[in-house]
Amino acid sequence: MLSFNRRFAFFLVLDALILLGLMGVFAAVNHAFVPETSQPQLDPLVYGNSLTPTTAVIPQTLAVQEPAGAIMEATDSDSFNLQRIISKTVQVTVHTVQMGENPWTIAKKNNLDIYTLIGANPGMPFKVKVKQLLNILSRKGVLHTVEKGENLSQIASDYGVDEKALKVENGITWWKGLREGDVVFIPDAKPLLMVQEWKDYFSRRGLFGDPLGRWERINSTFGRRIDPLTGDIRHHNGVDLHAKYGDPVYAAAKGKVVFTGVSGGYGNLIVVAHGNGYQTYYGHLSKIYAKTGQRVRRGALIGRVGATGRVTGPHLHFEIRKKGRAVDPLLYI
Repeated sequence: MLSFNRRFAFFLVLDALILLGLMGVFAAVNHAFVPETSQPQLDPLVYGNSLTPTTAVIPQTLAVQEPAGAIMEATDSDSFNLQRIISKTVQVTVHTVQMGENPWTIAKKNNLDIYTLIGANPGMPFKVKVKQLLNILSRKGVLHTVEKGENLSQIASDYGVDEKALKVENGITWWKGLREGDVVFIPDAKPLLMVQEWKDYFSRRGLFGDPLGRWERINSTFGRRIDPLTGDIRHHNGVDLHAKYGDPVYAAAKGKVVFTGVSGGYGNLIVVAHGNGYQTYYGHLSKIYAKTGQRVRRGALIGRVGATGRVTGPHLHFEIRKKGRAVDPLLYI
């Protein structure tokens, strides 16, 4: 009788273990394919009017893994449901844009790069607005919302990252898979979702180099600004690069020098013609080394920073024109 009770207890325990194992498998499969539930979306709010910042940081070339997936166009309403972030290795805070800030200064202040800022805010415009809310990640990388039918292997392939590392970053195991609508963190990756302005910017970026030979902050950006001499609102055709008197000025791209000399408010000016209708202007120089008709290579020394013409102090006024029309240099360097 005792032997029968032991066998009965043994089979009872064995059946319970098998049942628990089947329940675990069912829960894992169910978690992987459960559709997105209704969750409140934390859409960023936008207030006020667009203001041109007075101080900026010229972006640097960033060494990040190139994604394999195609870059998709976002809209200003695209955002992430922060309640669905499954990674425990990254934190997200919300930053309110202040007057004078721009994407580069915000990224630099938080020890991030411009890709990370876009990767957390796919609907962010090229020129952010005062009081606009932006997600700030605690680490470099991007966020991605899991779409219907997506799996971890596909996501890793699209972003050009290691699938195993992605599992660790997001706590994914065989019993805890991905659900549609989950937001995963992809470290050290470039975003695949951004507005058209940023797509255009990255496609043109690098056509021209920094005419000072280093990435530097600027005193005044392209567009409408308050004239420092009169206080009137006027259009500024270029960027005023912060520099010291006598700093070297280099050709931003190879081309032919088509003008050297004094030109009104530009003071001492050099104009270089490049291919496809592009021209670059270098104003307020103290010295001009280039000669009209001379062909120069990218990075060739052509002059020195000065304070000639209509200025309040030494700096380099740098313009890029395409077929005679001034364009924002920050879109090209």
